[in-house]
Amino acid sequence: MTGPEMGDTTNNVFLSLRDFFDPDQHAPAPLVLLPPPLNPFPAEERVRIFAKLMYLSPTLNLKWAPAFQMLQRAVDSGDVSEVHHVVEASSGNMALALALQCRAFGLSGVNSFVPADLAFVKKELLYLVGVHLDLCTDVPGQPTAIEKARSQGEEPGFVNLGQYENPGNPEAHARWTAPGIWDQTQGALTVFCAGMGTTGTLVGAREAFQSVSAKVQVVGCLCAPGSAVPGLRTEARLAEIRFDWQDGIHRVEVETKESYRASLRLIRAGLLAGPSSGFALMGLIRFLESCRQDPARWAGLRNASGDIVASFICGDTPHLYIDKYSTILDAADFAL
Repeated sequence: MTGPEMGDTTNNVFLSLRDFFDPDQHAPAPLVLLPPPLNPFPAEERVRIFAKLMYLSPTLNLKWAPAFQMLQRAVDSGDVSEVHHVVEASSGNMALALALQCRAFGLSGVNSFVPADLAFVKKELLYLVGVHLDLCTDVPGQPTAIEKARSQGEEPGFVNLGQYENPGNPEAHARWTAPGIWDQTQGALTVFCAGMGTTGTLVGAREAFQSVSAKVQVVGCLCAPGSAVPGLRTEARLAEIRFDWQDGIHRVEVETKESYRASLRLIRAGLLAGPSSGFALMGLIRFLESCRQDPARWAGLRNASGDIVASFICGDTPHLYIDKYSTILDAADFAL
């Protein structure tokens, strides 16, 4: 028998939700070349900047593949044989990705420890998909959201997959995200940039790119002190992360307003890229501009064809932060 009954991923036909969520069943997320002025470098400097649209996924965010990989590892290891609920500390996107996928793995739902100031629309979406929310505020000397999730994950019937330490997180990016970009640029990539939240994207990408080319520079974007962008951290707040993110990753700081402003410019150009996407774009531009001050370093970013080919992660959409843009940005920003 042929046709949809047998499944046909070439034509996007999936015979189970597990198959639908499996990254192996999907083509790489689109890679889109940015035009001027989103790319501020003159044409003669031969800098090409590509947006990697990771929000075009079954969960509408970057956490799709890491959530799948962590769930798959838990099932394969038997860690969820007596479990009905997943527990996770999250800024929202991982909780959403796990909630959408967990039932395909035989689990009932997700409990998530989330920031008390979680955007209203994101909170409503998590409620809609059945996530039980525990709102948390960081208080010195008190357990953090990550610690609370680890503790509840030890209770009968619960498991904490631990996105901040689970090898499945960086594995997903080493297996799918980075190789996808490398193939899409036909091995011409020289700079990769993403925000630093769990650091899984960067740790996995670093591993993958090191295996194919010593040329690729990996750049991590941090929230500047006093700044906040959903899902991203300041350097001080990375102390809770258990991945080895310190080596082989260049770090730059980005502020809140410039992240939302860059997101707005991406939106007005035609890409529905949210605040963490604008954050990564600004970090990439800041890194490139700093390299440009040193001729030797600038030349070192070029590939064999003499081009600088850079890609940054668009990990979210603006939909969940609609109420934030008008409060963070100035009226003049919307007159772009």
